Amino acid sequence: MSSSVVMMTSVSEDTTGEKIQADGYYGYADGLHTVAITMTAYTGLVGVQGTLASTPVEADWFDLFEMNLTAQTKTLGMTFSGNYVYLRAKVTNRYAGTVDKILLKI
Repeated sequence: MSSSVVMMTSVSEDTTGEKIQADGYYGYADGLHTVAITMTAYTGLVGVQGTLASTPVEADWFDLFEMNLTAQTKTLGMTFSGNYVYLRAKVTNRYAGTVDKILLKI
């Protein structure tokens, strides 16, 4: 079974998204996740963080990946594996443009 969820929409400032239930939450064994990041003229950092905690606090989160982008207008995809309980998107060091949407498929 797979499902898709919107992690963030229309981000034009530094922000950290809400926690999203990931493979480990549902007990899926494959740990496969795909993220699609759609942006318009975006310059800054975009990344995804994960946690293995069932009730995470800020110290439980760690970076899975972070991309340094310059004037990007496109959709980027990233696939990664891990039995993370929760995932969240993070947009930082924004200089220009917007992150229009970040989607997660598990």
